[in-house]
Amino acid sequence: MVGTHTGVPAGAMNFDMLVNHLQKVDTGIPLFKDLGGRAFSNPQFAKRTRQFAKGLQDLGLEPGARVAILSLNSAEYVEAMIGTMIAGMISVPLNIRWSAEEMLYAIGHSSMEAIVYDDTFSPMVAAIKERADSLKHFIHVGEKEQPEGTKAYADCLSEPIALELGRDVETECFMSYTGGTTGFPKGVVHTHSSMLASANIVAANGVPYHDRPALLVMPLFHLSGYGLLLARLIQNKPSLIVPMFRPDIVVAAVKNFDVSSFLMAPAMFQMLMHAPEFNSEDFLRVSQLYYGASPISEALLKLIQEKFPKTDLMQVYGMTEAGAATFLARQFHEGELMRFGAAGQAASPLIQLRIEDEDGNELPTNTIGEVVLYSPAVMKRYYNAPGQTAAVLRNGGYRTGDVGMVDEMGILSLKDRLKDMIITGAENVYTAEVESAISTHPDVSMVAVIGIPDETYGEAVHAVIVPKEGKTPTFEEIRAHTKERIAGYKCPRSMSLVEELPLSAMNKVLKNKLREPFWEDQNREIA
Repeated sequence: MVGTHTGVPAGAMNFDMLVNHLQKVDTGIPLFKDLGGRAFSNPQFAKRTRQFAKGLQDLGLEPGARVAILSLNSAEYVEAMIGTMIAGMISVPLNIRWSAEEMLYAIGHSSMEAIVYDDTFSPMVAAIKERADSLKHFIHVGEKEQPEGTKAYADCLSEPIALELGRDVETECFMSYTGGTTGFPKGVVHTHSSMLASANIVAANGVPYHDRPALLVMPLFHLSGYGLLLARLIQNKPSLIVPMFRPDIVVAAVKNFDVSSFLMAPAMFQMLMHAPEFNSEDFLRVSQLYYGASPISEALLKLIQEKFPKTDLMQVYGMTEAGAATFLARQFHEGELMRFGAAGQAASPLIQLRIEDEDGNELPTNTIGEVVLYSPAVMKRYYNAPGQTAAVLRNGGYRTGDVGMVDEMGILSLKDRLKDMIITGAENVYTAEVESAISTHPDVSMVAVIGIPDETYGEAVHAVIVPKEGKTPTFEEIRAHTKERIAGYKCPRSMSLVEELPLSAMNKVLKNKLREPFWEDQNREIA
């Protein structure tokens, strides 16, 4: 019987303890810098975070109140996020790429009472203000004039709050809405314990202890952003915060701030390396690169290795509900141990990674099944969704919905999402494998593979391709190319060329959007 992590793990901590440590241990190196030249020491950051926490209480907000954050990355974002948690409230970073309707859904779903926003999102807040009935307090970061009743962020910095070092570590403190690749987003609720367990796992096993800053370029509303941020706070090591990803911003940050490491999604690496500002020599001091958040093609991984020859690469696999789960370390990116397409090994001894069947039985090595995680970083629940919570939290484990297998070295290889797997003629086809084969065609820039209705086989494999500029690959060429690499039943039976693929905020392909036109009035679950 596998052990579970339903109890509080030894050494569990709360965010009050973290802030207390930072205010007492000044390394002499700024904890945060930004491109504008601002720098914050440990004591400065801790004080401002405590001041913001007291400011929320002064507004009359009660423990457990949900406080939204809608902003580009900034030091104030970090202060607001952690300040909310040490005020006894729940921090809710919002997806900056959502539409007004998506914002309103999330705000109404969890009855958020306050929102912290910056100049960039002033128009969005103005558009939703009259329809967001639960929002009572509007806190603005920036210089632009705001409507009457808006409180300036600086005016929320009250006397520092008294830290509650004995706070129950199982207190709910953070909620992140899933990225919207499937239906309505779900509110993933974490506790002090689960959030900091995830941070400790990354800090101890994934991120080098550099005194040179890590670049925070991923959006802070996403695990890949706040996960790296919290790991650096646990390490008491510096970070450089940039507002967003743009190739010129990354290049400037690396050239001017002696960056040690950063994490990006594969599509971001592709954009960076093809930007006119990019020069490999500017990145020679970068010692570690992390990639994750979406699948990577073999061609792109080889290009990254070519452009960053002296930099260690690490694949990161995780999810909002369970934090970082696996790392694929440097040695598995080269030579005899090369494991292209693998997600890696369990990120910590605290994590048990199992492949299970539908009944929760552990499957043998090299057998395909569902990836299930037993970890102290697993969420507490989905907000106001007991049925959905029960469906994924079973016997102390989190059922990820990912299909994969584990080999003799404990290396996880992901095959597909359960909902994306195609069943054609009673055969399972894993779309990631087909996409990998198609992506090696010289005329293909991006590809997504989906299942579409087929009267004979139930489903047929369909490829949606973004061709490279000036290229028009034919279906016959793509199918022949693919058939040289994988079995015939896995190869596409049809194809469409498009200018772009629909992407989420984290550059994940929204396959449900691609499937919808084919499955109208059909009975396949397309969410």
